[in-house]
Amino acid sequence: MKVRIKVGEKAISPLIATVLLIAFTVAVAAIVSTWLTTFTITSSESVTEKSEYELYCTYGGISVSDLKYCSGYLSGIVENTRLVDLGNVTLQIFYTNSSSKTIKLNKSSGGLMSLQPREKDAFNVSGVDSNYDKLHLYTNCSSVYDDATSGDVTTC
Repeated sequence: MKVRIKVGEKAISPLIATVLLIAFTVAVAAIVSTWLTTFTITSSESVTEKSEYELYCTYGGISVSDLKYCSGYLSGIVENTRLVDLGNVTLQIFYTNSSSKTIKLNKSSGGLMSLQPREKDAFNVSGVDSNYDKLHLYTNCSSVYDDATSGDVTTC
């Protein structure tokens, strides 16, 4: 099939068309390559950081004991049972009516509770309803937590 060009119409030569097509392809490849390199570096740094933190947390452990409930107050002892510092010690109370309450614990000496390895500290929180069902104690390490049920709590 012959292509006919009318007089006065201009066309580009096949050589120039090929060069333009190759240049466009190289430009798109460069843009995608730059984005992919940045994405890969950012992702690998993020994964490395998270995995190092999770590995660190495998050496953590926490225990809650001596739980007592009396007239709206819940008290107990929290112990860091393992080898790493733990912070943001938080108590979540689940009630029988499916509601919950979250309380950041304070050190007995003041300030938010954080525990060195093998350190123990007492807590005493107010405003706890008597219909509690389960207690969940957790830390800045998502894999480090302890649970207790209402049966683990003595009352006055």
